[in-house]
Amino acid sequence: MEKEFIYVAGTVDEAIKNGLADLGLKEEDVKIEVLEGGSAGIFGLFKKEARVKLSPLDSEFKKEDKPKVEEKEVIEVKTEVKEEVKEQKQEEKVVVKEEKETPVDEKTTEVKEETVVEKEEVKEQRPKREDYIVKNQDKIVSYLQNIVIAMGYPDATVDFSEDGNRHFTLNIKTEENTSLIIGKRGSTLNSLQFLVNNYAKKFSSHFFRIEVDCDDYRESRKKTLEELALNLAKKSKKTGRPVELEPMTSVERKIIHNALTGIKNVETESRGDEPYRYLVITAK
Repeated sequence: MEKEFIYVAGTVDEAIKNGLADLGLKEEDVKIEVLEGGSAGIFGLFKKEARVKLSPLDSEFKKEDKPKVEEKEVIEVKTEVKEEVKEQKQEEKVVVKEEKETPVDEKTTEVKEETVVEKEEVKEQRPKREDYIVKNQDKIVSYLQNIVIAMGYPDATVDFSEDGNRHFTLNIKTEENTSLIIGKRGSTLNSLQFLVNNYAKKFSSHFFRIEVDCDDYRESRKKTLEELALNLAKKSKKTGRPVELEPMTSVERKIIHNALTGIKNVETESRGDEPYRYLVITAK
């Protein structure tokens, strides 16, 4: 019987973090379900806390036990390797069969040339391996859509797109006010992104990254950060002192760093530990 543990905190991230610490497990060792997304309320009133359910993937898990290493991804990789070996063996059998049909009185060099040609043709005809994230995109889209609907957006839809290099985007669309979906400086959007990537791990053991967006917030936020970086660099140069920014995600810190790269006498430095790591801009 699947064991379930429910945790409550101010935000979804905090609830998940507290739950993983309590169980002594990692993200990849549990199935995460959001029961309530939480809400800051209005002027501090009617505030709702976030509730999440963590279900250990190990059916024999006991709270006091040490976490076990999940073998799912290793098994999936081994399965893929076996399929490739099987395909190669089938190809070799086809080539050997055609060599036997060649008359004995033909020259050995001609037989070798035909064998090479047949191998090349079989290799070209091999179908391209289907991406597991793309193959299961409907399940991933449905997972995110159900969460957003539970947050109070019954008309919400989610579009799936490929950006290349194993990067994908899920874009949330709704006619309602999206401030609750996005959250303060994208905090709720980042939480949704974390949940989706965690859920998608069950479909692929290879590298991938899924970005969750809503109303093109990511692009708008990028432009805001680039303008902020330039303004703070000017401020640092004018005052002659370094300027510290508030804690940001690694993606946002990278945007500011890239915006100032190449500008003479301007340096950026990351300080602190996650999730409170921040940037310092120094201009001379």
